Amino acid sequence: MIVKLVSVQILLFLVAELFNEGQAQMVKQCLCSQTEPCAQKYFGALEPCIESCQHHLQALGGNFAALKQCFKQKQSLISSAIQCTQGQNKNACAQSGGEMVPKRYPETMQIAAFAEINKMINSMGLGNEAKGFMAVGKKMFGCVRTCMAKKSGNCDKKMACGLKLPPDNVLVQSAKQCAISSGLNTENVRALCQCSAGAGVKGLGSVCSKIKIT
Repeated sequence: MIVKLVSVQILLFLVAELFNEGQAQMVKQCLCSQTEPCAQKYFGALEPCIESCQHHLQALGGNFAALKQCFKQKQSLISSAIQCTQGQNKNACAQSGGEMVPKRYPETMQIAAFAEINKMINSMGLGNEAKGFMAVGKKMFGCVRTCMAKKSGNCDKKMACGLKLPPDNVLVQSAKQCAISSGLNTENVRALCQCSAGAGVKGLGSVCSKIKIT
């Protein structure tokens, strides 16, 4: 479960940071030449930031090095899901010129992302069992986000421009479908869960078999 939560959160976190949303004043659409270097900084910061924030996972038990290997086994699926989401929003930035778009903020995207995660958990009947994992996941999420923003030099905020995107709930569903189509389906997420249990994460014994990704 923690792998499912963290992998989905990481995917949606990157979507939120690179495609952050809100309804406010209008700003100039970002040029792709501006956003691409910033996106690369964020992606480059992901792994070291997970390393530096690993202390938040201590409450779950287990061996971090072994848990990290569980993720690495499915890293290509996560990367494919991120690329899919970016591909579906390839016109978010402009090659030249650009139009005026609503200024974006990450907060509303995060609300939509966690709402979708909670919906998925409840639909699997794991509401009570997942509370501890969600609490840890949110702390890990916040730590990684702060770390990545710092390592990237807050480049997304410094650009002073916005992206042309659909509403946050539509973007979250798009990211979810990209994850599923890229292989983060029931079978593979259960395998990640079982790998995490094997790495010593507490409380997963009765959870993995209940996971169903739809």
